[in-house]
Amino acid sequence: MPDINMPKLSDTMEEGTIVEWKKKSGDQVKTGEVLAEVESDKATFDLEAEADGVLQILVEQGVPAKIGAPIAKIGEAGEAAPAKQPAQQKAAAEPKGKEPEAPAPKAQPVPAPPAAAPAPPRERGGQQDGQQDGIKASPLAKRLASEMGVDLSSLKGSGPEGRIVKEDVMAAGGTRPAADRRRTQPAGDRRAGAEVEIVEPNRMQATIARRMAEAKSTIPEFQVTVEARVDLAVSLRQQLKDSVPGAEKVTMTDFLVRACALALRKFPEVNSSWVEGKFQRKRSINIGLAVAPSQGMGLLVPVVHDADLKDLIQISIESRQVIERARSGRPNEGDLSGATFSISNLGMYGVDEFVAIINPPEAGILAVGAIKDVPVVAEGRIVPGKVMRMTLSVDHRVFYGATAAQFMAEVKRLVENPVTLLVPPAP
Repeated sequence: MPDINMPKLSDTMEEGTIVEWKKKSGDQVKTGEVLAEVESDKATFDLEAEADGVLQILVEQGVPAKIGAPIAKIGEAGEAAPAKQPAQQKAAAEPKGKEPEAPAPKAQPVPAPPAAAPAPPRERGGQQDGQQDGIKASPLAKRLASEMGVDLSSLKGSGPEGRIVKEDVMAAGGTRPAADRRRTQPAGDRRAGAEVEIVEPNRMQATIARRMAEAKSTIPEFQVTVEARVDLAVSLRQQLKDSVPGAEKVTMTDFLVRACALALRKFPEVNSSWVEGKFQRKRSINIGLAVAPSQGMGLLVPVVHDADLKDLIQISIESRQVIERARSGRPNEGDLSGATFSISNLGMYGVDEFVAIINPPEAGILAVGAIKDVPVVAEGRIVPGKVMRMTLSVDHRVFYGATAAQFMAEVKRLVENPVTLLVPPAP
């Protein structure tokens, strides 16, 4: 009877929680069939069966399980599930040497007192507990609705057969006045005085806070900034979108992924980590893309694996796919793990320049600002030009100033001569 273990979906995931079992113990399941909806620190994903057989659930809904811990088993058809252990006999609990007592005479039944009137439902978030029972919604959607004060009966579900899912609740909660979205706090946690809203972080936010504090307190970092002319890159991007099938959605970030992947090949020190007092040089070049979730606050880092082995169009298509899967809460295994270097682009928000925090165990992250039209000097003349500022944050334990400067010079050279990014990847 093979185990089904809690999978590791991302580098930061330490445990997962079964939000909902789609099957019950004793059900016949087939390979690839969705067994459960699992919540990690970054997303909710479907757990699929890896074999045919009969399901036996070991971990119930709402109970956290560590990575790798057995949460269910799949046995052969007709195989009996292990019987539950009976309760220990009273005699086994008695001290050794003590004779068992004779059974007491059977007591006569006593009429039960009248049942007390049920207590009124407790108010929570403007609704009564249990008020949302009976509505077709996922357990996660019900929990979020209760926390955010969203009335499920007022929502139209977008899931199968009109089922209300997490995204429906998040969308409704995001459009309500802030005062209506406050989570009710226990009396002992309420703060008097100034208008302060106490908001508990979700699992993703708590993980981000912990890892960023760890990065800033343990990584000796420095930054290197360069400014690149991107007139040719902007022009080439438009030509690709107008004339090359599949290139309609190529972005400047795609150019940067390709440029960084080629530069990491040339400078493998940057594609490394400091682990237990030793350098780890990564054989694969996997670029993480820092993006915001589709709903709420947080940070996702979907990964383009083996970016140096993909051309610009492949990178554009794959990056869009992994970002969409991550934002929808349905990433594939590996979509959020294995990054060896990251890029954070806030240029679309009008940010000129910023410093990004390294995402351990990576040794570098590139922060990219907006493309700006500015006067530049070319061949002794002032002409209009397009420039973009990029800042590399560096783990000083892994590589040093000269390497950082050379790496950034190579990224700048590739971006300023974008035709080099169209050359097919070398094996």
